[in-house]
Amino acid sequence: MADPNPWFRVYPPEIRDHTEFDQNVGPKRMPPRNSRPIAYFMLIFTMDLMKKFVLETNRYARNFITRNQHNISNKSRVHDWHKKGKLTLIEFKAFVAVILNMGLIKKATISEYWNRKHSSQSTPWFRKVFTRNRFQLLLKFLHLVDNRKIAPRNSPSYDPTAKFKPIVDHFNLKAKKTLFSVSKPVD
Repeated sequence: MADPNPWFRVYPPEIRDHTEFDQNVGPKRMPPRNSRPIAYFMLIFTMDLMKKFVLETNRYARNFITRNQHNISNKSRVHDWHKKGKLTLIEFKAFVAVILNMGLIKKATISEYWNRKHSSQSTPWFRKVFTRNRFQLLLKFLHLVDNRKIAPRNSPSYDPTAKFKPIVDHFNLKAKKTLFSVSKPVD
């Protein structure tokens, strides 16, 4: 016959772990409470990371254009890269702002953010920050690593995460160092 009450307490509330820790746990090095949201964003998305994006995006664009110059159509927006110039740090910050706003304002396609047809659904802010073509070029060339330093697909040392691993490693390191510290029990 089955037990009518199969549930039982595994860890009774009377038994508590009284381990003492040698540190306070929780957020570390936080901005003051009245700080603007950008201060919190900059804890993780640092200037060094943004400069790395700018450097590698410009490198990739230059290499792509050089490597494909004979195959690029005369009508291709890639030619606009030289007209507008290299990506700058200020422009990259604007690019990140546009990407974050795209997460808040949902549209079916990227082009719709620059659409002027439906005035009730128009989002002129996007057009003020970038032309659609410039934004799409930045998106096309966005890079964080130098492709020449990545093993090709047919190589035994190929790593499918190589292109995004640096940003994951950066965020993990920043989270550990800036936001939280590991607390160890006192012996």
